[in-house]
Amino acid sequence: MHKITTPAVIKSVELLSNNVYQVLLQPEESVEFQAGQYLEIAVTETTWAPFSLACAPGDQLLELHVQYLPGRDTSELLQKQLTEGNQLTLRLPSGECVLPKQEQPLLLVAAGTGFAQMKSLLEEAFKRNWQAPLTLYWGARNVEGLYALPQALAWEKQHSNFQLIPCVDLADAHWKGRNASLTESLAMDFIEGDSAAQVKGFVSGSPAVVYAVEDLMMGRGMPAKALLSDAHAYAPRNYA
Repeated sequence: MHKITTPAVIKSVELLSNNVYQVLLQPEESVEFQAGQYLEIAVTETTWAPFSLACAPGDQLLELHVQYLPGRDTSELLQKQLTEGNQLTLRLPSGECVLPKQEQPLLLVAAGTGFAQMKSLLEEAFKRNWQAPLTLYWGARNVEGLYALPQALAWEKQHSNFQLIPCVDLADAHWKGRNASLTESLAMDFIEGDSAAQVKGFVSGSPAVVYAVEDLMMGRGMPAKALLSDAHAYAPRNYA
């Protein structure tokens, strides 16, 4: 799929949690991408910041989930540009994390704003009337980090083949989900030595999280890279 560079107008910026914003963009020209891919924003003339598309192909506006990280130069510069009506320069699409053509059970694992990529993949699967099981483990440091939890819970009610397993490291007394990290939560369900042998799907988050999840699942029989991740391209590891 050919990459294009195009201007895009910011149509809206909505705060989803204490530091995560939903940003809706209207590109100047029609753009093609596959669910699970990402775009890049020109923050300066030489700096591009990647963000997973949080929408399915065919949506009128492009949706991003942008986390503001105080003190980080790129985040600070981008934050100043995120105002309604402002124009950004986009480059897209990139990424190899796309849905398989054939239906199959899929495991999706997301940390924090890694949910954006999973939202794109799941919405495309729902559009396809996907019948095979879809399971999403979504982890965050605290409950507020699960910034779109109502939407994910609504999917679970609407789609009998979809299961959501939310988990947080630091939970309060009102939390009804798992009080555990992503790896701890996966370890609760994949217990036997070969229990992950047939797993396929996606994992999104920091390289540290992605590879911690991989190490756990490979210890349960999962082949290397059975969970696709953009981290494999931008922070590769040695599987020898």
